[in-house]
Amino acid sequence: MIDLKLLGPLVLTAGGRPVALGPQQRILLLVLILADGRRVPSGRLAELLWPDNEGERVPATLRSHIAHLRRALGESPGTTRHGSRGSVSVLVTERLADGVAYSLQIDACQSDVAHFERFIATGRDQLVGKHWHGATVSFGQALALWRGRPFADVADRPVAASAVRRLEALHRAALHGRIEADVHLQRHREVIGELQAMVASWPDDEALRELLVLCLARAGRTAEAARVCRRGIALALSLGLDPAAMERLLSHLLRSAQPQKARGPSSRKPQAVTN
Repeated sequence: MIDLKLLGPLVLTAGGRPVALGPQQRILLLVLILADGRRVPSGRLAELLWPDNEGERVPATLRSHIAHLRRALGESPGTTRHGSRGSVSVLVTERLADGVAYSLQIDACQSDVAHFERFIATGRDQLVGKHWHGATVSFGQALALWRGRPFADVADRPVAASAVRRLEALHRAALHGRIEADVHLQRHREVIGELQAMVASWPDDEALRELLVLCLARAGRTAEAARVCRRGIALALSLGLDPAAMERLLSHLLRSAQPQKARGPSSRKPQAVTN
């Protein structure tokens, strides 16, 4: 049984033991994983592994890497089709008219990506059902699997671009979902620092900015909340976007912060923004 960790630098474990792979073998394995079970012709694999090399030794070198990877995955050198080996991954070789193609047949449960996606889906369902504690746990389990940029060894290559974008978007959604659940659990003070970092990373995410304003206001930090609103308005205008939602939030915040005349100018604590 093998285990693949893809949410960060590649980690391959076989039989409970880590398997060492060379740089090109790591790229080869990741390219096959990204193909999602589809066959990849040897010529295409060679282009991806050695984009600037058209040397005569490339086919032989590729075969050597395939053989090494096959052994690392626990397959016999002569495997050319699916066997009856259950959930064990198989590096399949297919003969073509003009050469050969390779595919990796792997169960989803052997990758941390599948668990990551499942935890996020569960967390989203729990948010909809207002199961705040459960949502916090589920999103936390997803985030615990994140070790860095997914498919890190090939993340900057076009072959991985769409997969990396999708997983990074899911990671961002998991962060947002966990914080949203925490806010419902009255943990607004605890998440302010994390929200500030997220808004700094994604300044155009209005939902995150609104959540930060809410938490600051509930913590009694009205002046900071107003500054966050004003920065959001300025950013929206600079990007040619409609700042109306952020302007309404700022107006609501300032109205809520005004003391009641009957109680004097300093006798009432500013109210927090509410959803």
